[in-house]
Amino acid sequence: MTADALAVAIEALSWMGYTGIGERTALLKASSQMNINNPSDLRQAHKWIMEATRFQNRIDWFISQVIPENVLKDAPHGVRNLFRIIGYMRFVNDETLAALERTVNHGRQVIGWREFRPYEESIARIVSAAREPSTERLQESERLSYETCHPSWYVRRLIIAFGRNIALRILRRNLMPVSSYARVNELKVNTGISLEAALAARRVANLENVYVLDKPAKGNRRTQLASSGQIVIQDLGSIMAGLAASPEPGQTVLDICASPGNKTSHLAAQMANEGKIFSVELSFPRASQWRKEMSRSGCSIATLIKADARKLPLHIEADVALVDPPCSNSGIFARNPASKWRVTPARLKELTTTQRRVLQEASEKLASGGTLVYCTCSILPEENELIIEEFRKKNPEFTLTTQTPILGQPGLRGLTNCQRFYSHLHDCNGYFIARMRKD
Repeated sequence: MTADALAVAIEALSWMGYTGIGERTALLKASSQMNINNPSDLRQAHKWIMEATRFQNRIDWFISQVIPENVLKDAPHGVRNLFRIIGYMRFVNDETLAALERTVNHGRQVIGWREFRPYEESIARIVSAAREPSTERLQESERLSYETCHPSWYVRRLIIAFGRNIALRILRRNLMPVSSYARVNELKVNTGISLEAALAARRVANLENVYVLDKPAKGNRRTQLASSGQIVIQDLGSIMAGLAASPEPGQTVLDICASPGNKTSHLAAQMANEGKIFSVELSFPRASQWRKEMSRSGCSIATLIKADARKLPLHIEADVALVDPPCSNSGIFARNPASKWRVTPARLKELTTTQRRVLQEASEKLASGGTLVYCTCSILPEENELIIEEFRKKNPEFTLTTQTPILGQPGLRGLTNCQRFYSHLHDCNGYFIARMRKD
C-alpha cells in the first residue's frame, strides 16, 4: 500500500466520474498521466477502483450517515473519492485501524495538506465510526439496493423477472468477480493442444480448447500467448454465441456490432479463414480496436463496414448473421461494476428500441435457410425474450432452433431453445443467445 497506488486510484475514480469511462480505461489513463507503472501499485489501485465502484452506493450511504451533507456536497472529486476508498476499507473490508491510518496519511500526501485540512474531521468520522449504519428504516427496494449494491430500479426489475430469492442470488453474486476464460485460436495454434500448465487453467467440460482461468498464472506465459494471438481471452457466453452461429468454410457471414473482434476471430477460425465476414461497427475507437484484434488473431477474411447497424449499407444474402447489439450490460455487473451505475430505465428503453431495429435490419440481409443468432450480455427479459417474441411475430419465417452445445439454462417465457448464462450459476458473465433459421 503506497501513496502512488492511492494517487492512481483517486485519479482514475475521478476520470470515471467526469467522463463515464470504465474501470480499466480509467486505470490506464490515470497511471499514464501520472507516470506510475509499478505493477504492485497498479494492482492495489485496480483493487480500490473496482471495489469502491462495486460497493459504491452502499459506501456512499454509510458515509452520508456520518458526514454532514454540506461537506459531501462541497468536497472536490479527489476528496470524495478518498472518502469512498476509506469508506470501503472501513465499512466493507473491515480493515485494521493501522491500515486506515496509513491510507489517511497517504491521502494527505496525495491531495495536499491545504486541500486536505478542511476534511480532517470528516475523515476521522469515517475511520472512527463504530459500525455500519443501519438500513432497517428504509423501504425494502431501497434497503436491498444498498445491501446488494445495485440501483433500486434494477433490484425491482429482477424481483419481477425472477422472483425475490433468485433475484437476491444474482445480485449478491455480482459483489464478487467472475472467472475469466480463454479459447485456443485455431488460426494460430493446432487444435487438440493442452494449455492447463501454461495457462494455470482447466478445460471447460464438453468444450474443446476452451479454458477457465481460475488461478493466477506463473510468470507471463498467459500474457505471451494472448499477445501472440495463440489464445483469445473471451467470456464463456461470448464463445458460446460463436458456436451457436457455427459458420462453415466458404460461407458469407454478417457480424453486427463487431468490436472488439473476439467473436469475429472465432467465426473466422470455425471457417478456417475461408469465406467472407462483413463486420459492422460504427464507433471509430472500437473499429480501431477491432482492426488490432484481426491482426493479432490472424483473421484474414473479415472486412470492416463502418456503419450504423440500424441501416446497413450492404446488398448481400448472408448464410449466417451474428447480432450482438448494444445492451444494458446487466450480465457483466460482476466483472465491470461501473456499468450498473450508468444504465437507467430511460436508457434501457432506448437500448431495446435499437435492439429491435438492428435485429430486423440484419434479418433482411440473410438468405433463405440462413442462421440468425441474437445475443446480449444482459439478463433482462426485455432485452432478450421479449425482443425475440416481437421479432418472430413480425417475421414468422424465422424459427427458433436448438443450439449445440448447451451449457446454460433454457430461456424464459417458454423459449426453451434459447440459452441463458448467469454469474451465480455458471461463474461467467450473464448472457443470452437465441438461434433462428430463416425458412
